[in-house]
Amino acid sequence: MSTVLHISDLHFGRPAVSERLESLKMFIADTRPDAVAVSGDLTQQCTNAEFARARVYLDKIKTISPCIVVPGNHDIRWLGAVARNLDFAGLLGRKAHDFKYSRYTRHISQDLTPSLEVPGVVIAGLNTAHGITRGSLTKRFKDLGVIGYVRRRDVERVKEAFSHAAPDAVRMVMIHHNPVRGAVSGRHGLSNTRQALHAFSGLGAELILCGHDHQEAVHTVEETEPGLVVSTAGTISNRLRPGRASSFNLVDTDEHNLRITTYVWRDPVGFFPSGERSFRRKVATEA
Repeated sequence: MSTVLHISDLHFGRPAVSERLESLKMFIADTRPDAVAVSGDLTQQCTNAEFARARVYLDKIKTISPCIVVPGNHDIRWLGAVARNLDFAGLLGRKAHDFKYSRYTRHISQDLTPSLEVPGVVIAGLNTAHGITRGSLTKRFKDLGVIGYVRRRDVERVKEAFSHAAPDAVRMVMIHHNPVRGAVSGRHGLSNTRQALHAFSGLGAELILCGHDHQEAVHTVEETEPGLVVSTAGTISNRLRPGRASSFNLVDTDEHNLRITTYVWRDPVGFFPSGERSFRRKVATEA
């Protein structure tokens, strides 16, 4: 059996809650998962100070378990995205792109589309946070700069990561934005949800890890073949949806099943399991 602890939306800065972060760290130390997957929004305002705090926290986690991280929409400098879009004469080019992610790459990682393989699991990270760009524009003004999208070139990176993994490894894709409509928010996090899900399914993904919506959820998407399971981790911070608590998901896998357990915060005692769902793996069904 392999275990992946899936967390998201830490929001270091004013929304961060030290008690919850410390409790989560203790949980990781006690559980010692095979991998920790962090699906973006490490910061609240993309400041160097917030990233520095996130870096210290991630370094402590990495002394316990391997860790993979992708950026969220709060982790990029919106001015860089605007400058990139206004670069009609091609004068800014790569500089504007690099500026957009400069604080994330300085403090967290140069790789925006990382991958991690541990025994039994491969996680392909994919950056969906691009700021205000043509690909992320929708008809909803509230989506401006918040919604994400999946680029074709990054799907190729996922394909490469999967191609090098063990044949029986559970193939997971980690993105920041939720591809399933949130029960409270009522919206998708991606502008090209359908295309992204079909692309991931075509590559053999079994599980999507995401965050962004600040509400825990586990879904199955049957419109793709084979079907996909989606693990949406809630936030660890105090930026909560009405009626929701801070939460994370624990994913247990073996050769036959995926099991996702959601842990929620109960003040002041810590994180406790609140629900569990199991799914038969597609490879096991075909065997």
